[in-house]
Amino acid sequence: MPKFLCLLTIATSTIGLEARLWRSAKGDQQFEADHISNDGNLVTLKKGSSIVSFPIAKLHEVDQAWLVENHPLASPSEIDTPASPKGAAFDTLEFGDSRKDVIAKLKVSKMVEGGAANVMIARIGLNGTYRTKNTIGGLHCYLYFDWTKNDTLREVTLRSKVVERGSYGGMLKNNWKEMASVLTMLHGRPAQGAPYPNSDELQDGLILCSHLWRTEEGHSVLLGTGQEGKKYSVIVRITSERIEPVVLE
Repeated sequence: MPKFLCLLTIATSTIGLEARLWRSAKGDQQFEADHISNDGNLVTLKKGSSIVSFPIAKLHEVDQAWLVENHPLASPSEIDTPASPKGAAFDTLEFGDSRKDVIAKLKVSKMVEGGAANVMIARIGLNGTYRTKNTIGGLHCYLYFDWTKNDTLREVTLRSKVVERGSYGGMLKNNWKEMASVLTMLHGRPAQGAPYPNSDELQDGLILCSHLWRTEEGHSVLLGTGQEGKKYSVIVRITSERIEPVVLE
């Protein structure tokens, strides 16, 4: 799965924010935004009335150097904490599972289907090879994975089958509604909820997040929609990271 920008329409205080001009890696795009935080991989900024997070590698080298100088990380371990997160992720998968454990669990799962031969998995990895057996709001969802430096499971992302823009307000919205209903049933009332994202606010590589849930273990589940090229999909990110809700004032 490609690295997406993640824009979450949530609330934040302006105290301690640092406004500056940011540029893309090639220097052909620029925008003004306030720095909020960075974890060594992603930087989070306040751009206008929205919060946007994206890979630091997409920034110009001057901006990357500014982050290193002004907001250095205390230690490499903080970039990848927790090193071995624990707790339920998706289906029978647990944060902290090894790749071997994840593959074994997926092969006997009653919720997903697909996969690939071991030799193919070694070449192409697990991402996108499994999907939900049943459709959700009329669409199957494909599984993607992120791992810690110790090669244990850190994050699971469900991405619906992509659709054309014409289906954004129909089939994709139905998938989003059913996802929101299922996640509320599993995790209770969301810590944050917003209406269905407006497709006009999307752009290639961007995710608009509408909901945030907190699991019993303190992990985070985010729901939103994303755009890749001219295609659109619903995204559910299940992460061991504790993401705090921020509300627009």
